[in-house]
Amino acid sequence: MLTENELLSFVEKMYGSSGRKIIEALMKSKTGMGIDEIARETNLRTNDIRRLLYEMAQEEFVITLRSQRGESMWYTYRWYTDTGIIKRALVRRLRATLNVLNERLEYEQSTTFYICPNDYTIYSFEEAFENGFRCMHCQSELIAFDNKSIITFLKSLIEEIEKILKALSINEA
Repeated sequence: MLTENELLSFVEKMYGSSGRKIIEALMKSKTGMGIDEIARETNLRTNDIRRLLYEMAQEEFVITLRSQRGESMWYTYRWYTDTGIIKRALVRRLRATLNVLNERLEYEQSTTFYICPNDYTIYSFEEAFENGFRCMHCQSELIAFDNKSIITFLKSLIEEIEKILKALSINEA
């Protein structure tokens, strides 16, 4: 199980220290906060807060409730989050990343690569074959490229993400 500080660390890696400050302020509030309240609490500019809240809302790290002020046409927005919301959003983000990494790993394992010794452009076997095993840019003869280090790196990233997902230990959102 990840601690609150570890969750905040992930938020900071994705949205910077300003994003972390916003999330910390929202987590302290039981009734949600408006942008002006967040600005007073965090000493951040309202435009920066608004931009970050919209980014975080797209990935559902925060939620907002809109209510109409009396009979006017003006709306009031209250922003909310808690550890459960953050965990579910983080799990969705990590699973999407894991899918991309697994696809890339499969591609790296199933493809033979060639590289130009001059400009280091990498070609798949099909691309190299179409160009007569010559670089498209400088016409140098291509040499086989060993991508084992890339495969090893991808496997380690996948393993690390799987450990984090296990530590979150929540059901699929």
